[in-house]
Amino acid sequence: MREIEVKARVSNIKILIDTASKMGIYFGKTIIQEDTIFEPDIPKEDPNWNIFRIRKQEEKIILTMKYKASKSSNDNYELETIIDNPKTVRQMLNRLGYPSCLNIRKNRRTAKYNNLEICLDEVDNLGNFIEVEKMCKDDANAEDVQSELWDFLLILGIKPKDRVYKGYDTLMHNFLDSK
Repeated sequence: MREIEVKARVSNIKILIDTASKMGIYFGKTIIQEDTIFEPDIPKEDPNWNIFRIRKQEEKIILTMKYKASKSSNDNYELETIIDNPKTVRQMLNRLGYPSCLNIRKNRRTAKYNNLEICLDEVDNLGNFIEVEKMCKDDANAEDVQSELWDFLLILGIKPKDRVYKGYDTLMHNFLDSK
């Protein structure tokens, strides 16, 4: 299975939540996610590219490995596991050539709608976003699924100019490079 998603900036969360609630979509409580990203020093276009993330979320610490499923920027395979000792895992990743390169903190609220997961994110230094994700079979056509997800965001009132094709890691790199 792989996760395919689309993402967009949100200029008015209240209007978005009101529109969603009229469709029967209700977001849960806010959870804080604190991510540390570990990236290799190779281009994202390289077939060997992957990243690791250590996420602190409530009482859990989750290690995630992401790697490309297709040429699409928002189409990745993800492997996740709960870890007990993030300090040791950090040392292991550093030893394997994955230095800790950035931290991302966000407040996230999620909702389910049919077979979709919807995430409203308030990302420190980056602003407000919505992500719509769908778990798909490995052979799914990413462009078709992303088109379906985008059509759903249009129904929620998201404008085409607000679509974002980059992950939070790339957006954060761009933000930090602009300072």
